[in-house]
Amino acid sequence: MKLINRKNFISIVCICFTLNVLVKLIWEKAKGITDPHYTENIFLCFGIALLITTILAVHYYLQRFPFIPVFVGQYLITEGLVLGFVWWVSHYATLAPTAYRDMFISVTIPFAVCALVYYLIFFRQIRKANAIIEQLNLE
Repeated sequence: MKLINRKNFISIVCICFTLNVLVKLIWEKAKGITDPHYTENIFLCFGIALLITTILAVHYYLQRFPFIPVFVGQYLITEGLVLGFVWWVSHYATLAPTAYRDMFISVTIPFAVCALVYYLIFFRQIRKANAIIEQLNLE
């Protein structure tokens, strides 16, 4: 069962991006933070949403493997790519002392939320399909 496909990929990225930015803005407003790198962070939020959606879409091809290792692997790949990107950027720009910690948190929270929603919908559809198959077998 493929939840993320070519037809809905962009819309899912846009939904994830919008929710990510809304949470970011609410968090900053609640804490009284003014972001001097606002534009860069918005583009980074889009990149993270795109990456997370792409990594979750790969689940369709990994369904034959156990769920927990796939989920952990998806998370580690996402974190590894983002932290690798931050490491690469650190060679060309000066980063804040807490840059790695901040990126770890900025990826973990959206990934956890997106993965939770994705897998809840996925397993609900599996349960619904199993109920339909069971009903057909009884008839």
